[in-house]
Amino acid sequence: MLISGVFLLVLSGVSRAEHPALMIMKRHAADRADITEINPYIVSIFALDDVEQNRHLDEVQQFILWYFSSLNYPDRNGLTGTIYDYVLENGKEQSTTTYDSVDGYAGMFLHLLSRYALKTGDLDVLRNNWTKIEDIAYLLPFLQDSNGLTRALPGGNEQYLMDNSEAYAGISAYLKLRKLLHKHTSPYYNLVRSNIKKAIFAQLYESRNRIFSWAVADNQRSFSDWNRFYPDAYAQLFPVYFGLLADRPHLKRHLWNEFVRRYAGQSSGFPAEQRTIYELTGKTMEGKIP
Repeated sequence: MLISGVFLLVLSGVSRAEHPALMIMKRHAADRADITEINPYIVSIFALDDVEQNRHLDEVQQFILWYFSSLNYPDRNGLTGTIYDYVLENGKEQSTTTYDSVDGYAGMFLHLLSRYALKTGDLDVLRNNWTKIEDIAYLLPFLQDSNGLTRALPGGNEQYLMDNSEAYAGISAYLKLRKLLHKHTSPYYNLVRSNIKKAIFAQLYESRNRIFSWAVADNQRSFSDWNRFYPDAYAQLFPVYFGLLADRPHLKRHLWNEFVRRYAGQSSGFPAEQRTIYELTGKTMEGKIP
């Protein structure tokens, strides 16, 4: 049974078996013999899969509440609403004071939160944490450069296709959450969302080859090669899954078909989080995920 907005675990002394992030990790990444690291981004992907399969929603809620409880106010870069990676040492949770990205973590979590709320109808978790949701959402325009793309890290100059697809999805999710709570529409965030999409096509799309560059930094693109799985080919799943190609169905189908043709036979060997994205994208293509 879901207990909306109430976090039941005392995480400073929680055992590994009780931690919601580790429970989710162990189901999805059983091949990892000793799971002691908590990467909130990866756990969000696995939790998203649970939501879409309508299973373990109580644990997903516990993870969401843990995420809210673990936000930085501020972090070492002066940002609020970010989250660090964690490790468990002697049964206790310890922050690493680092994260792989800010835009990707924020976008993925907001997308998970939207899918969870739509699936469960649990609006209390939104109401009880709305200020934190706004702080997470604001990270994305804060990291948005003049070219329209978001930077992965404050102070960095790398802008990634995967992260920007997640940022687009995160802003889309935030707008949906506002609607669920009957809040006024936000012209500002609608513009942020629109500009991210325009920038992905302007800065990263290679129209001649019908493929997206996987990154850009200092106006220098990292062109993608279908023969290289990561990050090149794998990154093409992200605009497909996160809705950037809803108005370009032929391109959407082309990218999916090309990826499947080359890599479907290898999917059982993908890292668990990459396999999950691949499977979620497939369900999107089949119309099983709206």
